[in-house]
Order: sequence, then structure tokens, then C-alpha cells
Amino acid sequence: MSFHRSWPGRALAVGSLVAVITSIPATAIAADALRHPEGVLKLADRQLVAGSTVPIRGQEFAEHGKLELLLVGVAGRFRLGDVTADSVGGFAKSFDIPADIEVGTYRLVAIATDDDEVASLNVELLAESPAPDKGPGLSEDDGGHAESAEDAPTDEPLILDRAGSPWVRGGAVVGIIIALVGGGLLLRKPQETGRA
Repeated sequence: MSFHRSWPGRALAVGSLVAVITSIPATAIAADALRHPEGVLKLADRQLVAGSTVPIRGQEFAEHGKLELLLVGVAGRFRLGDVTADSVGGFAKSFDIPADIEVGTYRLVAIATDDDEVASLNVELLAESPAPDKGPGLSEDDGGHAESAEDAPTDEPLILDRAGSPWVRGGAVVGIIIALVGGGLLLRKPQETGRA
């Protein structure tokens, strides 16, 4: 008699345990299957000028992957255009920076076709080109080109918000529901048909 009163509680406990055990690997597998390779965006200079044309290079993206490039900042989101990666996941294309964008700090963002952010780069938008700086803040990269200390690698981590895929979240929810129902069915005991 006590079994029948507590079986929903036991089913819920076992179902929750099964959900945790089964959903973690399923979520990880689903995330790996839907994950885009994280690409790299490259600019000759991280100071962009409103109304100018800027060449942007990319590498390590999905082969033949379609990308949308945006400037995202406090003034909003500004679409620069679309690009398709080549057979090795790279691209090189020039984009026009709108002249009417408010100057300030932005992120150059690459978005995949499922709206997942696959690369970003912090940039500064200026009203006009800066005067060349020949002070101590310049260093040379491997190719002998001068770059500012701002562009030099640092040990500070860059924290970026990533867009979550609805397929991954949905797969996790479905896995939990299946685990709960399966746990309840496993705990269900056949009822006795009669007593001797």
C-alpha cells in the first residue's frame, strides 16, 4: 500500500536522475553536432573611419559557410554585408562603413546563417582618420608592419556573449522529458490481479 502512495515521488526522483545522466551527454553531442567553427576576423587597423571602405579578412570558418558581418555597439546594429567562406574557410572582402554611424566603440561580428555568432573583434569607429602615431606605443609584427600597442596580444581574457542555438536547448528539454517518462515507466510495478 505504501508503494502506491509514494511511487510518483520515486518516479520523479528516478526520472530526474535519469534525465541528468542522459541529457548531459545528449546535450554535449547535440552541441558538438551544431557547433560552428570559431573563425578569426582580421583588419589592417582596428580604428575604422565612418564613410570609408575597409578590407576585412577571415579564416578558420566553416568551408563554404555563409556569414553576415555587422558592427554592434551602443548606437545599435549596423549591417555591413554578406560573405561566403572559401573551401578552406577563409575570405577577403571590402565593406563600406556607413557615414551616418555614431562614433565610438563597436564589435565587428560575424553571424552564421542560424544567427549564431562565430567571430568578433573590438574596433573603434572614428569620424576621421587619426594622425599617424610614431611614438613608443608602436611595435612590429612578424611581417615587419607597425602595429599599435592596443593591437598587441595581452593576457587579459576577452569575454563575449554567445548566442545559444534553439536546437541545442530544445534537444536538452526533449531529453529531460523522455528521461522523466522513461523513469516513471521503469518504476511502475504491475498491479496484482488477485490474492490467494
